[in-house]
Amino acid sequence: MKKTICSFLLCLLLCACGSASVAVKEGIVVEYGAELKAEDLTDEKVALKEVKGYDAKNTGEQKVTAVFVNEKDKEIETEITLEVKDTKKPVIKLKKEKVEITEGDKFHAASNIESVTDLVDGDLKKSEDKKLTKNGYLITSDVNAKKAGSYTVKVTAYDVNGNKAESSYKVTVKKKPQEQSETQNNNQTSSNNNYSNNQGSYNKPSSGNTASNKKPSSASSNNSGSSSGQTANKPHKHWGPAVEGMYFDSGDELDEWAMNYIIEQGDKGNIIGAAWGVSECSCGKLYINMFY
Repeated sequence: MKKTICSFLLCLLLCACGSASVAVKEGIVVEYGAELKAEDLTDEKVALKEVKGYDAKNTGEQKVTAVFVNEKDKEIETEITLEVKDTKKPVIKLKKEKVEITEGDKFHAASNIESVTDLVDGDLKKSEDKKLTKNGYLITSDVNAKKAGSYTVKVTAYDVNGNKAESSYKVTVKKKPQEQSETQNNNQTSSNNNYSNNQGSYNKPSSGNTASNKKPSSASSNNSGSSSGQTANKPHKHWGPAVEGMYFDSGDELDEWAMNYIIEQGDKGNIIGAAWGVSECSCGKLYINMFY
């Protein structure tokens, strides 16, 4: 009788031990830096309390002890073999896909890089080591900021486990615009007016001829003030003293003023006849540069 009871108790104990186990998956692979979850290790409905001996940043095979909790709040320890792998590349973020500068501008290739990071280990640092294969990034560039053309900047990044990422952007160096010469400015306005320099003459009419003897308007005969188009606080000092501070929009306007001016001076007995030289200012206006 005693032997029968002992056999029965042993059977219950073995059954209890058999039910307190968890079937784990085979060939478990965990991503570098990841926290383990119960569903990563088993298909059974259990909670994962802890994993002893697990290092998320140690790639390769690891033997760990998982502590599960079943529906009856019973803890079950299970030995597990798993592998940690880093399969994700670094992330390179650029500010722009294309950069434009002008000849002679300063250019720094790194200024267009917003960030270079690893999803687990964070920011990667720029390196000058051309043989770099881990934990950093390199910049290669053929940009010549002194010469117009199209160039490429390439960024190559490596994480601590050697995963590689690449990105690049284009750099366009535009030709530096040439400054306009004073001759070009003069020719531009001169071609519009079609007015020849160094022209105009007058002889005093007889005493009976007064048809053209009209006085210049106050707007065009003010020698000391500014005429319509004169730039304030910027006098053209190269003008002739007879008409300093005056210039004209057209040859007809200039001729009319000159005729009236000479008639006025002739009436005063100052001159008998005259001719005048005409020049064009860089601002595009005409002016009398001399009387002779």
